[in-house]
Amino acid sequence: MKTRELFGFSCPECGQGTVRSTRILNYKTKIRGYPFVVDEALIGVCDRCGSESFAPEETKRWEELFYRSLEARHAFLSPQEVMELRTTLGLSMDDFARLIGCTRQSISAWEKPDRSAPPSRMADLLMKVLRESLRVGAIDVLPLLLGEAQKWGMVIELRRPPIRSGHNGAMVLRAKKVPARDIAQESNALALAAATGEEGGDLVVVESVDEKRVGILTYDYEQAALILTMTNELTPWKAVDVEIETRDGQRVSGHHVSCQERRLVLLENTLLREKDVVQITFKAEHLDA
Repeated sequence: MKTRELFGFSCPECGQGTVRSTRILNYKTKIRGYPFVVDEALIGVCDRCGSESFAPEETKRWEELFYRSLEARHAFLSPQEVMELRTTLGLSMDDFARLIGCTRQSISAWEKPDRSAPPSRMADLLMKVLRESLRVGAIDVLPLLLGEAQKWGMVIELRRPPIRSGHNGAMVLRAKKVPARDIAQESNALALAAATGEEGGDLVVVESVDEKRVGILTYDYEQAALILTMTNELTPWKAVDVEIETRDGQRVSGHHVSCQERRLVLLENTLLREKDVVQITFKAEHLDA
């Protein structure tokens, strides 16, 4: 990006310097209150006091980049997904708008393939909760909201443990990459799982929503199996059903998964790799104590 001269005026802060156009790589800012990093930002910097100034056309460009990044991370329901949700319910645009508390014009705009703006975040979350309830029935809304917040670059810590296990609950774990050296001092179970992975590089760990590390996810190429090795604390079952969410938004189910010596074969004869997983939900209503 070529540096354009958007500034060149006297500094309003010190009154002595000149605000000059300055190109900054990986500029950290906030868009509508949410954290965002602009790959190449053009801002005005005073050559005397260093105060920053911003041009409206440039901040508008940042906002467009921000929304594009959210669309790329599937942070919003796509136009097709909004339409599919509405038609699954058998509702007209008018009735769907009444159901979720918006206008028919909003629904129409959100369903356009070339829409200029996505749904508001509140409307998007409400539609996702509605869609999830249609898929699985009664849901635990909290893990869903925490997962959606992460797509916006926010990690929210709760004051109470959000994971519940038992006959009427469910257990939700997040998957993320970490350097292999970071788990060198972890429990024996994690060390054992790490030893089965590739030497060096990154490993995929699973954590509770409150960021407690509870296991490692690996792929067994000989068995074409996705395997989770866990610590003792969160394995109170003999067999369980699981639902796995992937980075591209797909959901894959594993049924009657057995746990032997903290080792769970989540999926067999699968091409799904550990690096593709973002969330694992254990269906607690199927737990066998």
